[in-house]
Amino acid sequence: MKRSLFILIMLLSACAVKPPVQEMSNARSAIKAAQDLPGSTQQSENYLKSAETAMEEAAEAIRQERYEKARGKALEAKRDAQVAARIKQSNQQ
Repeated sequence: MKRSLFILIMLLSACAVKPPVQEMSNARSAIKAAQDLPGSTQQSENYLKSAETAMEEAAEAIRQERYEKARGKALEAKRDAQVAARIKQSNQQ
């Protein structure tokens, strides 16, 4: 009985994994916002490049249906884009 319940829970949780649509959208928005800010530096460009690379890796993970990896890469992309934006903003002051 316990084993059957465990298997059922595992099957249901596997079905619950979905592509990280919201995380991808948030990351794209963060990258776009950082790109649109004036005041590029080598450091901000490095973070932006890292964000774009993470987005490419996230998209590839989605194609492979590796949604948890895709979610992690999308979150990484968003963080890197936000760092790039903060660097650009601090250089404007």
